[in-house]
Amino acid sequence: MVKRRAVPTITKQHPTAEEVEKFASGADGGTENQDIQKIKSKTLDPKANRDFKAIRVPFNEYEYNMLEEAATKTGRTKLNVIRWSIMRLVEELNKAQNQH
Repeated sequence: MVKRRAVPTITKQHPTAEEVEKFASGADGGTENQDIQKIKSKTLDPKANRDFKAIRVPFNEYEYNMLEEAATKTGRTKLNVIRWSIMRLVEELNKAQNQH
């Protein structure tokens, strides 16, 4: 004989205004994200291993040809050109920000 299980009734709970505010402030970098902010604010090693994140970047044919041309002219790998370009852009943005 088959024993039937009672199906529990699920009551959907709605968050309170306080819970919504706590979640929103955490998403905006409030007190919930202080640990993450501490990690970000520490001094990072620019020569650390590159196993932190990887990004797949799709290129169109024009962009890829420009990347290859830059790599050939500078004697760098395509990946190094991308990294170098990012660092260069950040330096320029920091200089522009400091001038204002």
